[in-house]
Amino acid sequence: MMAAITSSTRRTPSIAVVRSTYESFFGTEGMEIVTSVGSDDIGIIVTDGVNVAIVTDSAVDSWLRFRGLVAQWKAHCGAMSSVSESVLFPAYQNIIGMGETAVPFLLRQLADEGDDPDQWFWALKAITGADPVNEDDLGNNLLMARSWFEWGISMGYAW
Repeated sequence: MMAAITSSTRRTPSIAVVRSTYESFFGTEGMEIVTSVGSDDIGIIVTDGVNVAIVTDSAVDSWLRFRGLVAQWKAHCGAMSSVSESVLFPAYQNIIGMGETAVPFLLRQLADEGDDPDQWFWALKAITGADPVNEDDLGNNLLMARSWFEWGISMGYAW
């Protein structure tokens, strides 16, 4: 998945911050990170020899916004037993409001949560309109997460 480079503002982001955020989000295994500085755009071009991703200041801003919303949601709804109530919390709804931008972030969040994935399935379904989970797997968060990972890979997302 490629993030667009935009030059709507002429501020200069810190390449070190972009690189650090990219590495903490995606990791560096098998990736070559090349700093690219152009006259209008600053970003990091990342390639594994086949795929190329460009991480820009706006991508970092989106990631940081997402992480803040996740923290708000978890702090407020962490012990809440009602899934339907917790997904109505404003921070969760704001993640959905991020739209397509949030999809790789949500898949990464699920992956980071390992064997105990949280309720990100509603957001993924609301944003994408997809529902890759088998009916037999409903209620099993681990199997539901695996279904979304398979879907994400088939749709070309990187996380």
